[in-house]
Amino acid sequence: MKTRLEKVKSIERLQKRLHELALWKANHTAARRDRLAAAHVEMIAALGEGLLTFGAAAAAATRRIRSLELEISAAETAHAAQVATARERGARSKIAERFVERTRAEARQEEEKKSLTELIERSLQRPDSGSHKA
Repeated sequence: MKTRLEKVKSIERLQKRLHELALWKANHTAARRDRLAAAHVEMIAALGEGLLTFGAAAAAATRRIRSLELEISAAETAHAAQVATARERGARSKIAERFVERTRAEARQEEEKKSLTELIERSLQRPDSGSHKA
């Protein structure tokens, strides 16, 4: 039963690590999305201030703005997928945690049953230990 408990604990640790990794990836993608959104706002502000109003600079700026919009859209899609993955990993981690608790309880019950059986066997093996009143 102890080896089973150790295996279940190992699975639980793995599920927790996978959940942490999924959360980290989701946070990393959210930060990237936020940086892209800030760059997008800066480009639009620069275009609106007249710094990139005419000629090749304006064309390059609009291409960059469109590129940023596409990257933001891709980052939002990736973030949504990673949040869903993190949620799924969290659920699996919770299931593994509950399984460890259940396995611990079973191991405890098994140990109690075993010690009770040993106690009963020892008491049956003793010579008559009751009082000898007649």
